[in-house]
Amino acid sequence: MRFRLIVAAVLGCLLAATSAQAAKTLQVGDQPPPKLGWHTKLADYRGKVVIVSFWASWCGPCRKELPVMASIQKQATRDQVVVLSVNWRENAGRFDQIKRALKEFDLTFISDEDGYIGDQYGVKAIPHMVIIGRDGRIRAIHIGYSEGEIPVLADEINAMLREAPAHP
Repeated sequence: MRFRLIVAAVLGCLLAATSAQAAKTLQVGDQPPPKLGWHTKLADYRGKVVIVSFWASWCGPCRKELPVMASIQKQATRDQVVVLSVNWRENAGRFDQIKRALKEFDLTFISDEDGYIGDQYGVKAIPHMVIIGRDGRIRAIHIGYSEGEIPVLADEINAMLREAPAHP
């Protein structure tokens, strides 16, 4: 009986700690999680503007946003801006199909099949975009998609590009 109480107490503490960590919502000015999946480290892009865009193929607004992201990546060199396009909660087979179909888009595609990366970024709905400045801090968060927001997005990115690059 005592063993069960100890196990229950330990599990309760672990669940409370996990819930508290998951409940923290990223905000402008915060340091983002250092990794996106197994292979992508934000430190590799220090000094660049990084756009982390969460999307899925079944999301109509996301399908409208993808060409905008590709256009941003095409207009800005990868020395200045990197778009990390995170496919949220679609299985690996579907992700591979999508990646092949979108090969003309010069985006860095990342699979988030289980939603782990999205959880770290507080993604509850898509499209969900986090823009990280050259200093490595979150500079803007956009949830949803509207063509009217494209000029705002362009202004934000251009303003970040005019700033002096962060030193490692």
